[in-house]
Amino acid sequence: MADSGKTREELMAEVQETRCRLAMLEASEAENRQARRLLQDEQQLLRESLESQERDRRLVTYELHDGIAQQLAGALLQLQAFGELEDRNSEEAQRTFDAASKLISDSLGETRRLISGLQPSALDEVGVVAAIDCLIREMQGSEEPEIEFVHNVQFDRLSPSLETALFRIAQEALNNACRHSRSKKVCVTLAERDGHVRVEVQDWGAGFDPGAVKENSFGLRGIRERARVFAGQANVDTAPGRGTRVIVELPSRS
Repeated sequence: MADSGKTREELMAEVQETRCRLAMLEASEAENRQARRLLQDEQQLLRESLESQERDRRLVTYELHDGIAQQLAGALLQLQAFGELEDRNSEEAQRTFDAASKLISDSLGETRRLISGLQPSALDEVGVVAAIDCLIREMQGSEEPEIEFVHNVQFDRLSPSLETALFRIAQEALNNACRHSRSKKVCVTLAERDGHVRVEVQDWGAGFDPGAVKENSFGLRGIRERARVFAGQANVDTAPGRGTRVIVELPSRS
Protein backbone atom coordinates (compact mmCIF):
# COMPACT_ATOMS: atom_id res chain seq x y z
CA MET A 1 0.00 0.00 0.00
CA ALA A 2 1.35 3.41 -0.99
CA ASP A 3 2.33 5.73 1.81
CA SER A 4 0.22 8.90 1.69
CA GLY A 5 2.95 10.81 3.47
CA LYS A 6 0.44 12.18 5.99
CA THR A 7 0.54 11.60 9.69
CA ARG A 8 -2.36 10.10 11.58
CA GLU A 9 -3.07 13.47 13.16
CA GLU A 10 -3.24 15.15 9.75
CA LEU A 11 -5.62 12.50 8.45
CA MET A 12 -7.83 12.86 11.52
CA ALA A 13 -7.86 16.65 11.04
CA GLU A 14 -9.00 16.22 7.42
CA VAL A 15 -11.76 13.82 8.53
CA GLN A 16 -12.88 16.32 11.14
CA GLU A 17 -12.84 19.15 8.61
CA THR A 18 -14.89 17.06 6.21
CA ARG A 19 -17.41 16.34 8.96
CA CYS A 20 -17.64 20.05 9.77
CA ARG A 21 -18.27 20.87 6.11
CA LEU A 22 -21.00 18.23 5.91
CA ALA A 23 -22.58 19.56 9.09
CA MET A 24 -22.51 23.09 7.68
CA LEU A 25 -24.09 21.89 4.44
CA GLU A 26 -26.80 20.06 6.39
CA ALA A 27 -27.43 23.14 8.53
CA SER A 28 -27.58 25.32 5.44
CA GLU A 29 -30.05 22.95 3.82
CA ALA A 30 -32.16 22.91 6.97
CA GLU A 31 -32.15 26.73 7.02
CA ASN A 32 -33.18 26.75 3.36
CA ARG A 33 -36.05 24.37 4.09
CA GLN A 34 -37.13 26.53 7.01
CA ALA A 35 -36.93 29.65 4.87
CA ARG A 36 -39.05 27.98 2.19
CA ARG A 37 -41.63 26.94 4.78
CA LEU A 38 -41.75 30.47 6.18
CA LEU A 39 -42.16 31.88 2.68
CA GLN A 40 -44.96 29.44 1.96
CA ASP A 41 -46.64 30.35 5.25
CA GLU A 42 -46.38 34.07 4.46
CA GLN A 43 -47.80 33.47 0.98
CA GLN A 44 -50.66 31.47 2.47
CA LEU A 45 -51.33 34.22 5.02
CA LEU A 46 -51.32 36.84 2.26
CA ARG A 47 -53.78 34.78 0.21
CA GLU A 48 -56.06 34.35 3.21
CA SER A 49 -55.82 38.06 4.00
CA LEU A 50 -56.78 38.93 0.43
CA GLU A 51 -59.62 36.41 0.53
CA SER A 52 -60.82 37.91 3.82
CA GLN A 53 -60.76 41.42 2.36
CA GLU A 54 -62.69 40.17 -0.65
CA ARG A 55 -65.29 38.52 1.62
CA ASP A 56 -65.60 41.78 3.56
CA ARG A 57 -66.07 43.75 0.33
CA ARG A 58 -68.72 41.31 -0.89
CA LEU A 59 -70.51 41.47 2.46
CA VAL A 60 -70.57 45.27 2.41
CA THR A 61 -71.75 45.19 -1.22
CA TYR A 62 -74.61 42.83 -0.37
CA GLU A 63 -75.63 44.90 2.65
CA LEU A 64 -75.53 48.10 0.62
CA HIS A 65 -77.58 46.54 -2.17
CA ASP A 66 -80.10 44.64 -0.07
CA GLY A 67 -80.32 47.16 2.74
CA ILE A 68 -79.50 50.80 2.15
CA ALA A 69 -80.08 50.82 -1.62
CA GLN A 70 -83.50 49.19 -1.25
CA GLN A 71 -84.49 51.57 1.54
CA LEU A 72 -83.45 54.63 -0.46
CA ALA A 73 -85.24 53.33 -3.56
CA GLY A 74 -88.38 52.85 -1.48
CA ALA A 75 -88.01 56.34 -0.02
CA LEU A 76 -87.69 57.80 -3.52
CA LEU A 77 -90.89 56.07 -4.64
CA GLN A 78 -92.71 57.32 -1.56
CA LEU A 79 -91.54 60.90 -2.16
CA GLN A 80 -92.63 60.68 -5.80
CA ALA A 81 -96.05 59.47 -4.66
CA PHE A 82 -96.15 62.28 -2.11
CA GLY A 83 -95.64 64.83 -4.88
CA GLU A 84 -98.59 63.39 -6.78
CA LEU A 85 -100.86 63.17 -3.73
CA GLU A 86 -100.00 66.47 -2.09
CA ASP A 87 -102.77 68.47 -3.79
CA ARG A 88 -105.39 65.68 -4.06
CA ASN A 89 -105.27 63.81 -0.75
CA SER A 90 -103.43 65.53 2.06
CA GLU A 91 -103.87 62.70 4.59
CA GLU A 92 -102.53 60.05 2.23
CA ALA A 93 -99.76 62.41 1.20
CA GLN A 94 -98.75 62.83 4.85
CA ARG A 95 -98.68 59.04 5.40
CA THR A 96 -96.54 58.66 2.29
CA PHE A 97 -94.19 61.39 3.47
CA ASP A 98 -93.88 59.77 6.91
CA ALA A 99 -93.07 56.41 5.32
CA ALA A 100 -90.37 58.02 3.19
CA SER A 101 -88.91 59.75 6.24
CA LYS A 102 -88.75 56.45 8.13
CA LEU A 103 -86.99 54.72 5.22
CA ILE A 104 -84.41 57.50 5.05
CA SER A 105 -83.90 57.35 8.83
CA ASP A 106 -83.45 53.57 8.66
CA SER A 107 -80.96 53.99 5.82
CA LEU A 108 -78.95 56.46 7.90
CA GLY A 109 -78.90 54.05 10.83
CA GLU A 110 -77.81 51.18 8.58
CA THR A 111 -75.05 53.34 7.09
CA ARG A 112 -73.74 54.20 10.55
CA ARG A 113 -73.86 50.51 11.53
CA LEU A 114 -71.80 49.51 8.50
CA ILE A 115 -69.25 52.26 9.11
CA SER A 116 -68.97 51.30 12.76
CA GLY A 117 -68.45 47.66 11.80
CA LEU A 118 -65.63 48.54 9.43
CA GLN A 119 -63.81 50.89 11.83
CA PRO A 120 -65.46 51.82 15.13
CA SER A 121 -65.22 55.57 15.68
CA ALA A 122 -64.37 55.04 19.37
CA LEU A 123 -61.25 53.15 18.32
CA ASP A 124 -59.91 56.19 16.48
CA GLU A 125 -61.17 58.81 18.91
CA VAL A 126 -60.57 57.43 22.40
CA GLY A 127 -58.79 54.09 22.09
CA VAL A 128 -59.17 50.36 22.42
CA VAL A 129 -60.58 50.26 25.98
CA ALA A 130 -63.50 52.53 25.07
CA ALA A 131 -64.00 50.71 21.75
CA ILE A 132 -64.32 47.31 23.46
CA ASP A 133 -66.65 48.85 26.04
CA CYS A 134 -68.85 50.27 23.24
CA LEU A 135 -68.84 46.90 21.47
CA ILE A 136 -70.01 45.14 24.63
CA ARG A 137 -72.76 47.70 25.31
CA GLU A 138 -74.02 47.31 21.74
CA MET A 139 -74.09 43.53 22.06
CA GLN A 140 -75.86 43.72 25.42
CA GLY A 141 -78.71 45.49 23.65
CA SER A 142 -79.73 42.22 22.01
CA GLU A 143 -80.48 38.76 23.38
CA GLU A 144 -76.93 37.90 24.37
CA PRO A 145 -75.39 36.46 27.53
CA GLU A 146 -74.36 38.82 30.30
CA ILE A 147 -70.99 40.30 29.36
CA GLU A 148 -68.55 41.62 31.95
CA PHE A 149 -65.61 43.83 30.98
CA VAL A 150 -62.63 44.08 33.32
CA HIS A 151 -59.69 46.28 32.34
CA ASN A 152 -56.49 47.17 34.14
CA VAL A 153 -54.06 49.00 31.88
CA GLN A 154 -51.56 51.83 32.34
CA PHE A 155 -51.31 52.98 28.73
CA ASP A 156 -53.28 55.91 27.40
CA ARG A 157 -53.05 54.99 23.72
CA LEU A 158 -51.21 52.35 21.69
CA SER A 159 -50.21 52.34 18.04
CA PRO A 160 -53.30 52.37 15.75
CA SER A 161 -52.45 48.98 14.25
CA LEU A 162 -52.01 47.36 17.68
CA GLU A 163 -55.25 48.85 18.99
CA THR A 164 -57.08 47.57 15.92
CA ALA A 165 -55.58 44.09 16.39
CA LEU A 166 -56.61 43.97 20.06
CA PHE A 167 -60.13 45.15 19.21
CA ARG A 168 -60.58 42.62 16.39
CA ILE A 169 -59.27 39.78 18.57
CA ALA A 170 -61.71 40.68 21.35
CA GLN A 171 -64.53 41.13 18.83
CA GLU A 172 -63.96 37.76 17.15
CA ALA A 173 -63.60 35.85 20.43
CA LEU A 174 -66.66 37.61 21.88
CA ASN A 175 -68.75 36.88 18.78
CA ASN A 176 -67.79 33.21 18.95
CA ALA A 177 -68.67 33.03 22.65
CA CYS A 178 -72.04 34.73 22.21
CA ARG A 179 -73.03 32.72 19.13
CA HIS A 180 -71.82 29.25 20.00
CA SER A 181 -71.08 28.79 23.70
CA ARG A 182 -74.66 28.92 25.09
CA SER A 183 -73.06 30.39 28.20
CA LYS A 184 -75.09 32.67 30.45
CA LYS A 185 -72.05 34.84 31.10
CA VAL A 186 -68.96 35.94 29.18
CA CYS A 187 -66.04 37.85 30.70
CA VAL A 188 -63.67 40.05 28.68
CA THR A 189 -60.43 41.06 30.38
CA LEU A 190 -57.85 43.56 29.12
CA ALA A 191 -54.67 43.87 31.18
CA GLU A 192 -51.12 45.17 30.84
CA ARG A 193 -48.03 43.68 32.48
CA ASP A 194 -44.29 43.43 31.80
CA GLY A 195 -44.47 45.19 28.45
CA HIS A 196 -47.34 43.06 27.15
CA VAL A 197 -51.06 43.59 26.67
CA ARG A 198 -53.27 40.61 27.44
CA VAL A 199 -56.81 40.20 26.15
CA GLU A 200 -58.84 37.30 27.48
CA VAL A 201 -62.37 36.19 26.63
CA GLN A 202 -63.86 33.45 28.80
CA ASP A 203 -67.22 31.72 28.82
CA TRP A 204 -68.65 28.89 30.89
CA GLY A 205 -70.63 27.25 28.12
CA ALA A 206 -70.56 24.22 25.87
CA GLY A 207 -66.87 24.31 24.93
CA PHE A 208 -65.58 22.22 22.02
CA ASP A 209 -62.92 19.75 20.96
CA PRO A 210 -60.00 21.78 19.50
CA GLY A 211 -58.92 18.75 17.50
CA ALA A 212 -62.26 18.70 15.71
CA VAL A 213 -61.96 22.32 14.54
CA LYS A 214 -60.72 22.72 11.00
CA GLU A 215 -57.25 24.25 10.80
CA ASN A 216 -58.49 26.82 8.32
CA SER A 217 -61.40 27.90 10.53
CA PHE A 218 -61.09 31.62 9.93
CA GLY A 219 -62.27 32.80 13.34
CA LEU A 220 -59.63 31.06 15.45
CA ARG A 221 -57.08 31.23 12.65
CA GLY A 222 -57.60 34.99 12.39
CA ILE A 223 -56.98 35.40 16.12
CA ARG A 224 -53.78 33.33 15.96
CA GLU A 225 -52.51 35.11 12.85
CA ARG A 226 -53.09 38.56 14.33
CA ALA A 227 -51.10 37.46 17.37
CA ARG A 228 -48.30 36.10 15.19
CA VAL A 229 -48.08 39.28 13.11
CA PHE A 230 -47.45 41.25 16.32
CA ALA A 231 -44.97 38.69 17.69
CA GLY A 232 -47.46 37.64 20.34
CA GLN A 233 -49.05 34.41 21.52
CA ALA A 234 -52.59 33.08 21.28
CA ASN A 235 -53.97 30.13 23.22
CA VAL A 236 -57.41 28.53 23.28
CA ASP A 237 -58.18 26.51 26.41
CA THR A 238 -61.37 24.51 25.92
CA ALA A 239 -62.97 21.10 26.07
CA PRO A 240 -66.53 19.85 25.58
CA GLY A 241 -68.68 20.81 28.52
CA ARG A 242 -66.22 23.09 30.32
CA GLY A 243 -66.34 26.38 28.46
CA THR A 244 -63.73 28.23 26.45
CA ARG A 245 -60.96 30.62 27.36
CA VAL A 246 -59.17 32.58 24.61
CA ILE A 247 -55.95 34.24 25.78
CA VAL A 248 -53.83 36.51 23.59
CA GLU A 249 -50.71 38.41 24.66
CA LEU A 250 -49.07 41.04 22.44
CA PRO A 251 -46.04 43.24 23.07
CA SER A 252 -47.36 46.68 23.97
CA ARG A 253 -44.68 48.41 21.87
CA SER A 254 -45.47 46.55 18.62
